Amino acid sequence: MSDNVLVSKVEKSQIIDKVFWKSLNKRIILDADSILKYLIISSWSDIDLDFSSCWDWANCEIYGIFLSKNKEEIKWNISVTLKNGSTRADVYLLSLMWDDAVVRVKWNIDIQKWIKWVNSYLLEENIVLWEKVKVTTLPILNVSSNDVSAWHGAKIQRLDSEKLFYMMSKWLSDSKSKEIIIKWYVNHILDKFDIWEDEKNIIEMLVLDYLL
Repeated sequence: MSDNVLVSKVEKSQIIDKVFWKSLNKRIILDADSILKYLIISSWSDIDLDFSSCWDWANCEIYGIFLSKNKEEIKWNISVTLKNGSTRADVYLLSLMWDDAVVRVKWNIDIQKWIKWVNSYLLEENIVLWEKVKVTTLPILNVSSNDVSAWHGAKIQRLDSEKLFYMMSKWLSDSKSKEIIIKWYVNHILDKFDIWEDEKNIIEMLVLDYLL
């Protein structure tokens, strides 16, 4: 599936893509003074996303939730190109991985020459829900201008054992305790979007039905 989207001048938009068991190739162009919040949720997919600014004062927040289990590979390639001043692009990717998960992620922010007052960060968080996973991550922050603020980070961690122990001490089962923690991670992202509670519940169920 291929798609091109223009976020028009002075427009404030949000886009939510749910992509399961198929590919997605999407290019999003940000016009002057535009604001975008973008979320993609996917599993067992090949995802190629390209974001670029075409004028000053563009602002985008990009969130991803990707799910993998049972050797169902997910491949993500995310590229953000900032070529205009006074722009901002923040990227946060969350992977939730069950047993035999295979996740391959390449993400890149390119801040081009001669532009000023640019802010950007990349953060990838990989949550391991079982014993055996395979993660390949390639974060690239290519900064060619001096007057910018930019950073990136990536981490891999298991579910918090102390939180699990605490909840199980309250007579919650292991699976119910994991469900509560997974919901917290998902809602941490969903709360940034203006969506109905029913839609939040549908997304929660998509994630939980796949993982648990």
